[in-house]
Amino acid sequence: VEVGTLIKALGCGIGRDEYNIEKLRYHHIIIMTDADVDGSHIRTLLLTFFYRQMYQLVVSGHVYVAQPPLFRVRNKKQVYYVQTEEEMKNQLLDQGLGEGIFLPGDGRELVGEEMQKLCRTLAGLEDALVALERRGISLRDHAGRRDAGTKKLPMYHVFFGSEEHWFTSREQLEGYVTSKEEVTGGELEAGKADENKPGGGGAADPEAADHQLVVIDLHEVRSINAGLAELELMGFGIEALMPEDRTGTEEPRYLLRRGEHKVGIEDLRGLLTAVRRAGEKGLSITRFKGLGEMNAEELRETTLDPANRTLLRITMDDAAAADDLFRVLMGEKVEPRRKFIERNALDVRNLDV
Repeated sequence: VEVGTLIKALGCGIGRDEYNIEKLRYHHIIIMTDADVDGSHIRTLLLTFFYRQMYQLVVSGHVYVAQPPLFRVRNKKQVYYVQTEEEMKNQLLDQGLGEGIFLPGDGRELVGEEMQKLCRTLAGLEDALVALERRGISLRDHAGRRDAGTKKLPMYHVFFGSEEHWFTSREQLEGYVTSKEEVTGGELEAGKADENKPGGGGAADPEAADHQLVVIDLHEVRSINAGLAELELMGFGIEALMPEDRTGTEEPRYLLRRGEHKVGIEDLRGLLTAVRRAGEKGLSITRFKGLGEMNAEELRETTLDPANRTLLRITMDDAAAADDLFRVLMGEKVEPRRKFIERNALDVRNLDV
């Protein structure tokens, strides 16, 4: 019913016999959906429909996607909206840095540009560390696998038969595979990881484990290694990212000082939290799940006001990508759907269940 109403409203018809873009009533067709998973699904369906049935609308640049804000921020009488979580975090970081002084406990006082550089580096590490931990791999455990020479964390977790290995480079991995192929006399069979075990945990098919090679690419470790190298240049090792075993009577490991106010911090990851919390002072922040949680005034101020709204014009590449995604997720073939879920499951945020 909804699709029929949409076709009538546009006025240009559908199909080879009835479609006529000259009869199009509106030159801006704006898709407005919630920012959650359901909204993304609906947006994908609509883009697929336009791509398959009214492709000329996309070619002519008539299809847009509204970008609803994720946050509303009140600062005294001022109200403004923030589009993404990353943008919100960066704003809070900028405001929280202010006159802050970081005392790392070694006699130094980090202020100004030094403090900003440290916090930017930590912010760059933040998502990658969370992604690693979502795999069931703790930073403390992984730190024990660092290469003593390069100081890099392993990027590949490898299983073959009863063997388990961690490699820090592609060259190490390829060398291992070559050595095994020389022993077995042929190319190794690629296996699927057991996602129910921490870190991937070996082959999903126990009967095939003896002859299958399972390689888990910890892609987030590349960002972590880059961030760790920057921290080393600033005088902080990987242990600074992990809390120490301390008694309640000891002084805090690190301090963040703002004027006369001091905040105790147990690891560098806690520094980001403390700085952003300082940036929240005086602000009232509301997070929206999507358009459905916004009242008429908020909708008018954001997604409906031409002066303030953010619209993305959909190109043929965008629509084709949506069509491909629709084929993967809704098609009859199970294997592409399984691979998509395995590849993206760890990156899902704000999932409504």
